[in-house]
Amino acid sequence: MNLSVSARPAVRGVLVSVGATLLLTTLASCSDDEETLESWSEKGGQKHMTAIAKDVTTLIEVSDPIGSDPTVASQCSQVLDDVKAARGYGAVPDDIAQTRWKEALDRLDTAASRCVRNAKSGKAGTSLTEVMDVQSAFHGFAQRIENLRSKP
Repeated sequence: MNLSVSARPAVRGVLVSVGATLLLTTLASCSDDEETLESWSEKGGQKHMTAIAKDVTTLIEVSDPIGSDPTVASQCSQVLDDVKAARGYGAVPDDIAQTRWKEALDRLDTAASRCVRNAKSGKAGTSLTEVMDVQSAFHGFAQRIENLRSKP
């Protein structure tokens, strides 16, 4: 995908809006395992989901060719710290949701690691295409939680 610089802000706005909507959907999770998912969320899962949603936004913001911004490397390092913390927290009590959560964290880890390397060499932190892959993985996770929530 080769987006012009002028098209990027519009795409970012859509991605941020979708991310915020998905996060709210994710946080409202319930299912046949309502107590288990609710407990996972209340005991720390919600905190990690919120951090990861914000991290997706951070990567969107650093996808501009700004290279000289000295805060990009530290912002992406914080994303890596959040991914590590989320991985250290217990698994989502649904196998499919856990698989999608792991995929989102793996993609975020890859993008943030590349961002740190790029920023240190004076390049744009991330590519918008790479961030869209991260967003897509997070969307898969949020969609699974929504599907569980909407079960009768």
